[in-house]
Amino acid sequence: MPPDRTDRSTGLLIAAEGLDGSGKSAGLDALGRWLERKGRRVHLVTWEPSRLVARAAAGPRGRQVLTPRVAALLGAAEAADRVAREIRRPLVRGDVVLADRYAWTAVAREVARGLDPGWAAALYRFAPRPDLVIFHPQGTAAALAQVRERRPTPEAAEAVAGAYGVFLERLVACYERLLADPAAGPWPTEVLVVDPRVAAERRAEAIRTVVRPLLDTSREMAVGA
Repeated sequence: MPPDRTDRSTGLLIAAEGLDGSGKSAGLDALGRWLERKGRRVHLVTWEPSRLVARAAAGPRGRQVLTPRVAALLGAAEAADRVAREIRRPLVRGDVVLADRYAWTAVAREVARGLDPGWAAALYRFAPRPDLVIFHPQGTAAALAQVRERRPTPEAAEAVAGAYGVFLERLVACYERLLADPAAGPWPTEVLVVDPRVAAERRAEAIRTVVRPLLDTSREMAVGA
């Protein structure tokens, strides 16, 4: 099913999904430079953790009421405001919006915290459907290695990595469900799975090959507008 363009003029929305260390950020940077050389305005957006949830979790009273469902609702409300400002507006201007993580990550995080997959997917249906999701596979071991490196002592690193490892496994399982059936997410969308075994330039060319027709389609729409 093609993305709904009723709210985006001739803009394009491309989202990169995957774990930390998967290469998604570097891949988006390379894609953005290529698009700019093509004469397109590029707007890069990073999907940040919810500040509302962080503030609520910081206090004892907030922690008492911050169930996973309440935290998900707070995070989605904050995300809806960011989407309106940082994604919808550039799309209406005709920009290419590159999202470093997007709704798949938001849904996968809520599912990893124990919420129902269908409920979590419906929660983020407000987000504009991407023209393309670029998924970067990554094993949990590499992401856990980064966690261990950031901790001040080996004991703290192992303690955090133990709990985080379970979370990552659930996160990956949700990503795999979305890859198998993109319609199980907030919306059906085209997906490109990047092969992590090939060189960076070959990965970049594979992405450009899929993006080129999207650029041609947006130009045709601009001419017909």
